[in-house]
Amino acid sequence: MSTSLQILLFIALLIAAAKSAGSLATRLGLPAVLGELLAGVLLGPSALNIWQMHWLASTGESGASVAGVFKVLAELGVVVLMFVAGLETDIQMAKRALKPAFCAASGGVVLPMAGGYLLSRWFGFGWREALFIGTILTATSVTITAQTLMNLSQIRSTAGSTILGAAVIDDVLGLIVLSLVIAVSARSGGGSVGDWKALVMPVSYMSGCLVAMFAAGPFLTRWLMKQASRMHGHHMEVAAALSIAFLMAFTAESLGKMAAITGAYLAGLFVAATPSHERVIEELRAMTNSFFGPIFLVSIGLEVNAWQSGGYLGFFAILLGIAIVGKIVGCGLGAGFAGFSRRDSFVVGIGMIPRGEVGLITASIGFAAGLVTRDIYAQTVLLVLITTLITPALLRYAFPKELLQASVSETAAAEISL
Repeated sequence: MSTSLQILLFIALLIAAAKSAGSLATRLGLPAVLGELLAGVLLGPSALNIWQMHWLASTGESGASVAGVFKVLAELGVVVLMFVAGLETDIQMAKRALKPAFCAASGGVVLPMAGGYLLSRWFGFGWREALFIGTILTATSVTITAQTLMNLSQIRSTAGSTILGAAVIDDVLGLIVLSLVIAVSARSGGGSVGDWKALVMPVSYMSGCLVAMFAAGPFLTRWLMKQASRMHGHHMEVAAALSIAFLMAFTAESLGKMAAITGAYLAGLFVAATPSHERVIEELRAMTNSFFGPIFLVSIGLEVNAWQSGGYLGFFAILLGIAIVGKIVGCGLGAGFAGFSRRDSFVVGIGMIPRGEVGLITASIGFAAGLVTRDIYAQTVLLVLITTLITPALLRYAFPKELLQASVSETAAAEISL
C-alpha cells in the first residue's frame, strides 16, 4: 500500500473513531472532548497500539511518513484551535468584570504554578521540567464551566460573569508564561536558572514582539479583512483570517521566541474585533469540530501509555490536589480581594478548575520540546480528564440551593409567559 493511501486510511480511521467516541460521551452526559481524547488513548499504546500494525509499522519509510504527516496535521490543529479560541473570546464580558476577573486569574496562575514547581523540585525533577509542570497547572479551559453555568441558569450571575472574564485573562497570562518558560529553557540549555542572560534575552524578544503585535496587529488585521471582503470569490474572509493566524503564529515563534499558539490566539482576538468575525467563526467552527479538533485530541491520546505512568503515583496524587486546591484558593483569594463574598469566591475558584483542551495544548508543546517526559505527559492528560469531569458536580454543590431553585422558577415563568 502506498504512503498516500496509508495516510488517507489512517486519517479516516481517526476521525471516525474520535467523532463516534465524542457522540457516545455526549449521550452519557460527558463533554465530547473527553470522548475524542479517550479514542486516541484506546488507539494508542495503552490499548490497540495502532502504530504497531503492519500497514503503519514505523520500521519502513512508509510508516515514518504517515507519522510525520499526522504530526504536522496535529500541529496545524493546535494553531487553528487557539485561533478559534481567540475568535470566540468575549472581550466585552472580561471588561465588565475586569477587576475581580484579573485578581482571580492572577491568583489562579501564581498559586498553582508555584505549587507545581515546588512539588516537582521536591520529587527531584530538574528546574526546567519543574517549571513547565507548574506552567501546565496555570491553564484553564472554561468550556465545561460555561456549559454547567448555562444549565444552572447562573451564567449571568456575578460569579458566572467573573469566571468567564477570568478565563479570558487566564488564557492571556498563561500563554505569556508558557512562551516565557519555553524561551528561557531554550536559551539556557543546561545552564542554571539563575543565569541572567537566560532570562533577559527571552523577555526582550517577547516584549518587543508583543509590543509590535499589539501596535500593528489590529490595524493590519482590519485592513486585510476589509480588502478580503471586497474581493470576488467564495470564503475570501475566512482565507484571509487563516492567513493572518498562521502568519502571526510564525512571527510569535520565529521572531518573538514564544509559542506559536500565542500568536494564533492574538490573531483570533484581532479578527474578532472586525465586522467579519461572525462569518469567520461560523465557517471555521465546522472545520475545527470535524477535522482539526479530533485530529489534535486523538494525537494527544496516541502519545499516552497508561502502563508506563505508574512510577509517579504519589507525585501525581499530590499534583492533582495542587491543581484543584490551587485554583480554588488562588482564584478564590483573588475574588475575595476584589470584594466578593466567601460563597462567590468559592464558586469562582471551582469554576476555574478544569484544564480541558488548553491544558492538553500546553502539555503537548512541552512534550514536543522535550521539557517533560512521556510519563509526566501521560499523567497530565489524566489530570486534565479528572479536573474536567469533577467541575460540573462541584459547581452544583457550590451554588446555594435556594439560588438555583429561584433561577429555575424564573426560567419556568419566562417560558410560560412566552
